[in-house]
Amino acid sequence: MKTALRLAVLLLAPVPGLWAAFQSIAVEITEEPELPAGIRLHGLDGDGRVEVAIDVAPDGRLTDWLVLGASHRDLIKPCVDALQHWRYTPARYNGQPVLAQLRLSIEISQSGMVVSRSVLDTVGVMMERLGGRPFDYESCPASEIDRPPVAVTTVAPRYAQEAEKEGVRGRVKVYFFIDETGAVRMPAVPADSHPYLSNVAIEAMRGWKFEPPTRHGRPVLVAATQEFTFGGQ
Repeated sequence: MKTALRLAVLLLAPVPGLWAAFQSIAVEITEEPELPAGIRLHGLDGDGRVEVAIDVAPDGRLTDWLVLGASHRDLIKPCVDALQHWRYTPARYNGQPVLAQLRLSIEISQSGMVVSRSVLDTVGVMMERLGGRPFDYESCPASEIDRPPVAVTTVAPRYAQEAEKEGVRGRVKVYFFIDETGAVRMPAVPADSHPYLSNVAIEAMRGWKFEPPTRHGRPVLVAATQEFTFGGQ
């Protein structure tokens, strides 16, 4: 079988002049997924794909990852095991290394003909269902969960009085996932958000906890957003 990667930057709004200042994460594939013996022997029912969102720190460390979908559940572990050993060059903004997110689409082809392309995904596109073979595992659209997410623990952003006095105010929308346990995963903001407000909003969001979202009574992974307002509007 043959493996390819399709990379897509997450949560970066197409702001005029932004792309000239932003350099995306680079990925060096140092090993391929070690597929289970059954798949190596009998192959897959169609081509395989695993969609993963990752966080890469300014020093190039992989700090978090979240599986968003998989055509075959048996592919999840070998793909996640492999990506933990890959090398990452951090994203840069105005020449400085920054924390950033990336979506990896790991495609495994039985025919040897792999189509790999780079795409720019908005968060809306990322949250859509993927076409082709029905996924064995995937995040659930918000419209299909049994009820809207219910927060059981909330944390207010630590907004310094000095920041407001200096005119640092505005709104920040945080995009994130709620996993099957109700934990907040992969919080991120549009790249044009104010750096200080972005940091305090994400830090607060990491402390939130929700009731596990469900579809037909079963816990699921779902995408969500939360907006914070800082200072007088």
